[in-house]
Amino acid sequence: MITAQLSIFSFYAARAILYLLFAVSFFTVAFFIERLFFFRRSLAGDPERLLAAVAAASGREGVRQSLAAHRCDEAQILAEALGEASGVEDFRELVNARLIIARQRWERFTDFLGTVGSNAPFVGLLGTVLGIMKSFADLAVTTKGGPQAVMSGISEALIATAVGLAVAIPAIIFFNFCKARIRRSSSLVEALTARIGVATWSGARGK
Repeated sequence: MITAQLSIFSFYAARAILYLLFAVSFFTVAFFIERLFFFRRSLAGDPERLLAAVAAASGREGVRQSLAAHRCDEAQILAEALGEASGVEDFRELVNARLIIARQRWERFTDFLGTVGSNAPFVGLLGTVLGIMKSFADLAVTTKGGPQAVMSGISEALIATAVGLAVAIPAIIFFNFCKARIRRSSSLVEALTARIGVATWSGARGK
């Protein structure tokens, strides 16, 4: 009786894990596509161009106008901080505060992608273990089919591991891509902060 119940439980649990993995794979792709559109819409597509524009600007007002001409989050962070800052240290603190808030928007869904990439193989392995449990439970109930029935059940159970890996590998790639894109934007903000601080408050250029 217990063996039969175990077989039924393992069957439905293994199927549920497969459905879960398929659902997670859908959200993984959907969130990555959303991040691609967000990065293209909100972050600087040509960092070198923005750096060159700021380097060519003269004075505080010139830098602000140069930043305003670029519609990206990095330029907006710097323009807002520049408009409120009274000195270079104040400017850097304002930039850092705004960058922390901006990174929360930039990193949206990245934790999900990282979690899926790290845990999907283990979820698939759990499905495989449940499938193997079902195969041996079925063998204990009936001897029809013998080892062939067990091997057939194990081969089906291994599908869960394959699906888990198929979900995890793209998720890790997507996660690393998003993290690299965010690091590039953060580095751009830091480089521009140093450049603007020198150009605006060092006295090398006009205020």
